[in-house]
Amino acid sequence: VKMAVDDGRVEHEHWRGAIALKLVLHPDEVTTVPPPDPLFVLAPRLGYLPQVSQQALEQFGGALPPGANEPWFEYRGVPLKWHLPTGALYDLLSDGEYPWKLTIHFRAYPRDVLQPVRGSVEETLQATYLNSLKEAAYVLTGNSNAVMSLSKKSQQELLQNVLDAQQVEFHQNMQKMDLTKPLKARVPVRIYAREKVFDSFTGWKSIDYASKSLHIEGESSGDSQDHLSVKHVLRHSLANVSDGDLESVKVVVAGVEIDLDSNLAEVYAYLKNADLWLYVTVILKPKRTSAAAGTG
Repeated sequence: VKMAVDDGRVEHEHWRGAIALKLVLHPDEVTTVPPPDPLFVLAPRLGYLPQVSQQALEQFGGALPPGANEPWFEYRGVPLKWHLPTGALYDLLSDGEYPWKLTIHFRAYPRDVLQPVRGSVEETLQATYLNSLKEAAYVLTGNSNAVMSLSKKSQQELLQNVLDAQQVEFHQNMQKMDLTKPLKARVPVRIYAREKVFDSFTGWKSIDYASKSLHIEGESSGDSQDHLSVKHVLRHSLANVSDGDLESVKVVVAGVEIDLDSNLAEVYAYLKNADLWLYVTVILKPKRTSAAAGTG
C-alpha cells in the first residue's frame, strides 16, 4: 500500500471507519418466547466493544433473567478481550465476516479470562484507554507526564471523542499534551499474529502477541527510520514466524492490507489508533503441505 496520498483524507477515512455488528443474546440468558431479535449496530473501529452494551441492554433487557448486568462478548465460543480496539479485534479474528456476528452476555462474566469491569462501563473504558495512551506516550517521549497532566474533564472529553469518532475535537484535546517532539526512532507497535482458525478449541492461546517500543535502526547500518519496512519489524518481533512464512502472510492495519515493504513510519503516521499505538494484524496463510502444518 502506497501512502503518498492526501494526509487529511486518509486520516478522515481512518476516523470514520466502523464495523457492522450483529449482536445475538446468548440462548442461556433468554427467558422469553420468541427470543429477542438480533441488534444490528455500527461500532467505531477506534472505539471499544463495551460502548455498544447500553444499546444492547435496551434491546435484550426484557429477555434477561434476574441478576446484575455485566456485559461481555464472545465470538465462536471465545470471550473477546474488550480492551482491544474494535477494529483491531475485527481484523484479527473475523476472517472478513460482515456483519460480524457476536454473542453478547449479561451474566456469568468470565473473570478468569477477561479484564474485570470496575465501576461503570464508562469508568472502566476511561481507565483502560488512558493507561494505553500513557504507555504510548512513554514510548514516544520517554515519559507519560503529558497524559497524566490532563485535567479530569479533558481526559473524559478525550475518551468521548474516541468513542464518538470525533476527529476534530480529538485533535483539539490532544494539542493540550506535549507529544509533538517524539524521541528519535521510537514507535509504539502492538502485533497480533494468527495462523489457526480462532474458535473454542484454539482461542487466545493460538494468538502470538508482541508489544514493541521499537528503536528503529533500519535493515542495515546505513538505514534511517524512514526506510524501516514492515517486513523488518515482523522478522524481529515474532519468534515463531520464519522468513518463509513472511512470503505468504497478510498484514492488516486499520482494515487496510499493508505491503511488507511499506515504510513503518508512514504506516504509523497515517493509521495509528487513537491511543497512539499501531495495531498490526498478521494472518499466516495455511501451510500447503502436511509436513509444514506443524510449524509456525
